[in-house]
Amino acid sequence: MIRRLFISLAFALIAAPVWAEEVVIFAASSLKSALDEVTQGMPVRISYGGSGLLARQLLQGAPADIFFSANVQWMDAAIQGGAVAANSRVEVVNNRLVAVSGHAGTLDDLLAGDGHVATGLVGSVPAGIYAKAYLEAAGQWEKVAPRLIETDSARAALTLVARNEVPFAIVYASDVVAQPAVQLVHMWPVSKDLPIRYPVALTARANAGARAVLDALQTKTARSVFTAHGFGVP
Repeated sequence: MIRRLFISLAFALIAAPVWAEEVVIFAASSLKSALDEVTQGMPVRISYGGSGLLARQLLQGAPADIFFSANVQWMDAAIQGGAVAANSRVEVVNNRLVAVSGHAGTLDDLLAGDGHVATGLVGSVPAGIYAKAYLEAAGQWEKVAPRLIETDSARAALTLVARNEVPFAIVYASDVVAQPAVQLVHMWPVSKDLPIRYPVALTARANAGARAVLDALQTKTARSVFTAHGFGVP
């Protein structure tokens, strides 16, 4: 009996992933709820923020092992600057751009009203970059731009609506799942020119344990968690 128990424990230890050391992840703030769940039990420390800010920190030498961006352009910049290993890059999830409110409403209410609209910084935060591009493509940018409140992340914009500090925000479909206090107002069609994709890669200074974490983010189990949190998967 004792011998069988010893053998079972030995096999369990062999099957379990071996984590070498703590892995630091720089991740887009819109990933927080899902990524916290996916990495539960892993030796990771996650710093969340706008992808542009995180990319710039990496380029300035900030210590991190994995970069999980909400924008392919910022991942490109980090790779071109030598902060991220190009050959490790994969796309794990994607998203949709949406308008949300603290109450029932429509896109016409957002466009025709005089209330503020929160989103990410349109020059650097992916949610803001996408918001401007999608609104410009639909000929709606001029109606929204004067009333825009720009924040340092999609989650910050979402919080303003959840607290009833602004009537509308333009964020991601996954944010509606993450914050039940807001209601979906509109979901824009996926843009062929600017799809919302989330690339992830090892940094140039990644430690030995980072590869195992990156692999874990791509498993079937991880993808099911991301899907449950409102993300799409390739």
